[in-house]
Amino acid sequence: MKRAWLLLALAGCPAGDDDAVVPDDGAGPDRPPRDGPPCPAPVAAPAWLDGFLADHVARLAGAADIAPGVRLADRATASRRTTARTYLADQLTGLGLTVSLDDYGQGANVVGELPATAAGATEWIVVGAHFDTVTGSPGANDNATGVATALAVARALAELPCRDRGVKVVLFDQEETDLIGSTTYATRQFQAGTPILAVHTIDQVGWDADDDLRFELELPTPALLAEYQAGAAAVGAQVVSTTTSGTDHTAFRERGFAAIGLTEEYVSGDTTPHYHRPTDTAATVDRAYHVLATRLVTFVVARELGAD
Repeated sequence: MKRAWLLLALAGCPAGDDDAVVPDDGAGPDRPPRDGPPCPAPVAAPAWLDGFLADHVARLAGAADIAPGVRLADRATASRRTTARTYLADQLTGLGLTVSLDDYGQGANVVGELPATAAGATEWIVVGAHFDTVTGSPGANDNATGVATALAVARALAELPCRDRGVKVVLFDQEETDLIGSTTYATRQFQAGTPILAVHTIDQVGWDADDDLRFELELPTPALLAEYQAGAAAVGAQVVSTTTSGTDHTAFRERGFAAIGLTEEYVSGDTTPHYHRPTDTAATVDRAYHVLATRLVTFVVARELGAD
């Protein structure tokens, strides 16, 4: 997360508070109508989830090999970002997504597409997270946690028997360098007229020192706030709305897309003390909280796809 850009203003209250302030910049998606039988929701807490998340965080943050004999000290240099990019493309391919690189010269985003199963569907939901780090930080929380969540959401949604919309899982390059990757991708999607109904970005979801199970929703639209409030109630979390900008969701909102950023309690102060430091290691990630974040995003996006 590039926090030099952040607007540190708490603009909301926990889920269900009528005084929560949200921007009126687009409604976000309604659940699509279904003509056929109900589409079952993903398993709420699959047995594979905790180990899946921990393994990806460890590999991305240098606690385990990301390739045979290769461990990353950070994901800041061009060569290390290439190594991470190759790993992530392979993971998305293995989950059954169609993978491409959104190359812009000095870097490239990794894009995995999971098409709708409904005939004639053209609309998309984007789930994204940045995979780069600052120099000298392993970036376990910032942002291997977000990347691992995006991969887990992809796995859960790929297992759905029906999807009324397609999903683009986008792993952004160079968020730490003025949001270059997400700005490039959002601009290209805007110029192409891609019908993207909602964008969910995840950045730092691995710290919860006070164990209140609360997440911040950065600049949600009214509809997206309502979706996350319902999701939080379903999975046993809390959410609070803020006016924080400065990470990847900003690039989409500036181009007219309904977007939201999910993070730990940065504005509220319950955020990692290891931010941008060599100590941002896999050992500092709160695994139970990370699992909860992933369950929350999966619930929300699955319902946007028509799951019950």
